[in-house]
Amino acid sequence: ASKPRLPGLDSLRFFLIAYIAVGHFIGFATKDAFLLKYFSQVNVWVGAFFVISGYVVAYTATELNRYEASPRVQPAGAYTIARVAGYYPLYILVQVLFGAMFAWVDNMFNGPIATAAHAIMSATLTQAWFPAHAEIWNAPTWFLSALTFAMVVLPHVLPTIAALRKKGLRTLLVVLTAVSLTSKLAYSYDLGVWSIMEGMTGPKAHPNILLWNVTRFNPFYCLLEVLMGVAACRLVMLENVDDKGQPLATPPPAAGSLLLPLLGLVAITAARAAGWVQLNDPLTRGLLFVPLFTLALMNLHRNTIAGGKGLTGLLAHPFLAYLGTISFPIFVLHGAIGQMFYKKVVATQLWGLVMPASFFPAYCAIVLLSSAAVQKLFLEQKKVQEVCGNITKALAK
Repeated sequence: ASKPRLPGLDSLRFFLIAYIAVGHFIGFATKDAFLLKYFSQVNVWVGAFFVISGYVVAYTATELNRYEASPRVQPAGAYTIARVAGYYPLYILVQVLFGAMFAWVDNMFNGPIATAAHAIMSATLTQAWFPAHAEIWNAPTWFLSALTFAMVVLPHVLPTIAALRKKGLRTLLVVLTAVSLTSKLAYSYDLGVWSIMEGMTGPKAHPNILLWNVTRFNPFYCLLEVLMGVAACRLVMLENVDDKGQPLATPPPAAGSLLLPLLGLVAITAARAAGWVQLNDPLTRGLLFVPLFTLALMNLHRNTIAGGKGLTGLLAHPFLAYLGTISFPIFVLHGAIGQMFYKKVVATQLWGLVMPASFFPAYCAIVLLSSAAVQKLFLEQKKVQEVCGNITKALAK
């Protein structure tokens, strides 16, 4: 069966990356305590990225109203290569364009041998496996390192998940959530850090930064959230059939509210910033943020199929959909561009100073314009697509 487009997913992705991009440099934009705490919860919000990535994978790689995966997931190696090829060209372009800056800073602090090792980690997208070095060079792209591991695993598990009935999918969601929470509880209990805000806690102030880095960067833990997105999407894709794949005699219940879970996400973030909810980043992410965001995705999906207007229609607006299109360039570029203006050793060499708070709107505009340019002049160029396609096919063989 043909699948309707879900443009709202792209729009949601833009709002997620906008929060992440602002959060990474909010300390240079304001001294307001509430705003600093509000936008420093990046380690909470990034969980939504893994969930939405899994959701999109399930929607594109499993069959609607059928208990099977798409033929495209086999052979597994070809599927993984094709998925990684969707983001690696722009990733490596940014590594090359800003490579001299990354290497110069790395060599200044760590020497040539470590710099060479970090270059290899970065080029091979393996940095997330190294808890002390996950944020080398272009720090936010540790996410792509963890996502790449998920792309290796997914073609092997998608056929099994696709064959699950609704009860099995609900059980899978509970098990994945429980396993994910176990690691977060272990971190919280062992260090006694139930209520700290990691985003506001410097590395030297944290009682065990390596354990914290394992908890937030380890690709296995991130895979669990990707699989949550897969299971959630499958639940919606199967709502019109019974366990035998036959159409239901009665339509499924009406779609729930999209607005309420999204307001819940904002409220949780604000409540922590105000000090009303004192729960650390990983527990907030696993207990509150990821479940609410998953519900929001499912309700957006249902409302889109039902022809929903209101917020669902707004998220499908072409302008927001376009912003969603350039969200990946924003994600890859914002950290590198930010280093030029806010990393002290770089900014003082280039401009003679670290840029003041008044410059922050200009930084945001530069990131947006650069992302639009990269989308138009690189990602949408037929020659680039042709070359990348040929390389992908050659590797897949």
